[in-house]
Amino acid sequence: EGSLESGRSSAEQLPAEPSPAQPVAAPPQRKSIKELPMPPGMKVEDMMSPEAAEREEGSPQVPQQQQHHQKQQLELQKHESSLTTQKAVAAMALSSTPASQAAAAASSMQVFRRPRILNKPPSDDDRFPNWGERCVDVFDIVCQIGEGTYGQVYKAKDKDTGELVALKKVRLENEKEGFPITAVREIKILRQLNHPSIVNLKEIVTDKQDALDFKKDKGAFYLVFEYMDHDLMGLLESGLVDFNEHHVASFMRQLLDGLSYCHRRNFLHRDIKCSNILMNNRGQIKLADFGLARLYSAEDKARPYTNKVITLWYRPPELLLGEERYGPAIDVWSCGCILGELFTRKPVFQANQEMAQLEAIS
Repeated sequence: EGSLESGRSSAEQLPAEPSPAQPVAAPPQRKSIKELPMPPGMKVEDMMSPEAAEREEGSPQVPQQQQHHQKQQLELQKHESSLTTQKAVAAMALSSTPASQAAAAASSMQVFRRPRILNKPPSDDDRFPNWGERCVDVFDIVCQIGEGTYGQVYKAKDKDTGELVALKKVRLENEKEGFPITAVREIKILRQLNHPSIVNLKEIVTDKQDALDFKKDKGAFYLVFEYMDHDLMGLLESGLVDFNEHHVASFMRQLLDGLSYCHRRNFLHRDIKCSNILMNNRGQIKLADFGLARLYSAEDKARPYTNKVITLWYRPPELLLGEERYGPAIDVWSCGCILGELFTRKPVFQANQEMAQLEAIS
């Protein structure tokens, strides 16, 4: 027992052995953004800055000299950006005035080149240049060949070309309202017609050297037509020619061709008679005198027109009965009267009043 107690006491007197050293806890490391949970629909790359992305990818460090160069470039870009902003502000200040705004709008508009027109149809200005600019003195008057609705008709020769023409005089001194409406209508219609069987209006001349002279003294205009040697009425009354069936067929074919052209252009002649049919020595027929002609509408059949047209002997029954809604048929009736006259050498239906004319027709 004594030995056990001595041993116990000696054990109590010995110093206790130190416990093994506990390891020191290291500070928690920051997790990478790729290890963090992301909300649905959000990508990791959208949350990373360029520097963080480079660290995640393990990109090599940029040398210090290259970093300095990049810094200088960034500063230069900032400086240029500030200059650009200053210029924009100055331009906005200058453009605040109305004149500058208009100039800016004009400069911003896109400019288009004018398109070229190929195969342009000839206009009236191309066919009739310098109308009314020449004086009648450029023609030599040969003789008077007839009397028109508003003046005499003369045979004349062009001094420059030697061409024979017919001058139809339009006198203004007795016109209170100016230029005669029948002459205006004839000029307007003939400018739109171009056919071998329709008389050609070449130009218009005046007897005044200066247009201002009309203020002092009313003068006259002359319609310049191609020259035709005869009219059909004069040939029939003279008895000097004898038309056979072939002549009559040729005359009527030319007359109906010209009339059909007028109707296709929606014009009614409304005064077809032998004195308005011209002919030259080669047997060519020309329809003339469009003073009563007018434009008509084939679609608008309800539109009324005057029935006081066409010389009585060539007037159709519907006009004699007072009809005011008519069309090309009235001209065809007149052509039929001329056809009969070419064979009989006198008007087919002759009367002095409308009712008597109806009786002659019936």
